Amino acid sequence: MRVPRKAGRPGSRRIPAAGEQLRRALKILGKTWRKNVASPDHVLNWTMWEAFGLPRSPTTIDADMRLGVPEERLGAYAQCLGLAPEVLADPGADIRAALWSRKGGEASLPDLGLGAAFLEGWRKHNDPRYVRDLFALIGGAYRVFYVLPIFERINRCAFWFQEAQEDRIAGRGLFFMFGLENFFEAAFFRWHNNLHGTFLCANRLELGYLMFVDPLRHNLIARRDPFWLKGKGMTDSGLVDNAPAHFTFLMEKLSGPGGPGGTGEEDGAVLWERECEEVRRAPSLGPDDPDFEALRERILAPDLPA
Repeated sequence: MRVPRKAGRPGSRRIPAAGEQLRRALKILGKTWRKNVASPDHVLNWTMWEAFGLPRSPTTIDADMRLGVPEERLGAYAQCLGLAPEVLADPGADIRAALWSRKGGEASLPDLGLGAAFLEGWRKHNDPRYVRDLFALIGGAYRVFYVLPIFERINRCAFWFQEAQEDRIAGRGLFFMFGLENFFEAAFFRWHNNLHGTFLCANRLELGYLMFVDPLRHNLIARRDPFWLKGKGMTDSGLVDNAPAHFTFLMEKLSGPGGPGGTGEEDGAVLWERECEEVRRAPSLGPDDPDFEALRERILAPDLPA
């Protein structure tokens, strides 16, 4: 007896390699896709994802990775990532290299329009081996305190130097301002003897800059135990006059099961989440805190002895 075929639209052909490459690409970009939809890193909170009409269901996204991307969605996924569809569908493609050399999508930091001399200097100061050595020293989760002239209080921040990429270090942070939670993404690179960082808040309105001494270029800093960093920053004040706000910060590396900062992604993530909860519980310290004066003096003191 012949079994009648089910009526309805035939299923789309899936491309298994594209599903695996999609999973890798999202992990490299620090994006999540399962049920923690409240996270600012979730793809459903990514404007590029929404712009290309990609799936809103975590179950569908997960299926596209496990079973393969349907042909009709391959182009949209590729455009969102700033890649050519054939790259996303190629099982042998170096997806990390493709992401950081892309011209579309999110701009690559070296592409600042400063000419060949800047790019040459960038490559000289940030070759992959140097970046890996730097990350081996500074990678991990941190407790951060910072002082702004416009506030009397000492503000707190949770930060995580999360990943050594080909020519930079990626990180993320959390701070509170005016009672609002602010997640931000950051990228750090070396220029001469300093580390420079740019950060962008999840609201896409506050873009800031950080700068401190490269610890691999100064032995006294590299040998600190417990390890800490100090630097200066500038960002939008969020006030009516729109004047830039400058601040001084102190970063103390946290210790966990794998050692200072956590020596693996899991350790670092645990310490980062724990410190985020601490920042939520107490976003700042006031003058009535017993440690206020000593901590403020330490934050504002010179980074290195004269």
